[in-house]
Parts: sequence; structure tokens; C-alpha cells
Amino acid sequence: MDNNFISDTVFSIVDSYRLVMRSTLKANEIGLNAMHVKCLGFINRSEICTANDIVHFFARDKAQIARLIKEMIANKWLTKTANPEDRRSQLLSLTEQGKVLAELISKTQRNVQKKMQENLTSEELQAFKRTADIISTNLRTFK
Repeated sequence: MDNNFISDTVFSIVDSYRLVMRSTLKANEIGLNAMHVKCLGFINRSEICTANDIVHFFARDKAQIARLIKEMIANKWLTKTANPEDRRSQLLSLTEQGKVLAELISKTQRNVQKKMQENLTSEELQAFKRTADIISTNLRTFK
């Protein structure tokens, strides 16, 4: 068996997923990237959200998240308001346009996940999940 088959398979799945999501969402036309998708979903699911929440959840640096938030505000997907509990931070919330986009992303993800699961039994899906979890854990502990 080829020594690279796991890496090749992971890259193939990730690339196919990314391409179908981008094309379905028409991401290039609206300037949407993978971190926008992740953040819009995270903010949509959060009752209260700050930039620091995003930094910690996605384990990204503050400067990257600050730039991302600035882009989403410029695209009119997001607004910032003063945090009444902490003057040093601001609350992030989706605009109406941001909510529509977040719902489209969520619907697209559900449809893509449904497509990925076609022709697979629940046992095969459970085995895939177990295997993927083990591989993910192995990579997190890699030094």
C-alpha cells in the first residue's frame, strides 16, 4: 500500500469539500473565504460573541481575527457594538445580510454533508468517524 494514501485521501476529501462549498456558495463572487464561513457560523450559533471568543475557539492570532472582522464589517455581514460588561471588547453580531449568508452556508453544509454520506451505511460512517478522530488526535500530539 502507498505510504501517502492517508494524506492523499485527506487532501482529496478536503479539496473536494472546499470546491463544492465555494462553487455552491458562489464564494468568489461575494469575496467569501473559509475563515469567513467558519466565523459567520460561529457568530450565528453564539448568543454573545467577541473577537476574543473567535480567537480562542479557532486558535488563531488576534491580528488575523481583527483583519477578518474588519473584512466582514466592510462586506456588511457583521456589526460591532460596545460590550456593556467589558469596555475593552465589543460584541459582534450579524447584520440581516450576514444572517442570510450564515443560513445559506448552514443549508449548503447540510446538503453537502448529506451528499457525502450517500451510499454509506451508518456503520461505515461510525468507523470513518472513529478513524478520523484517532488520526486527528495523533496529529495534535505530533512533535
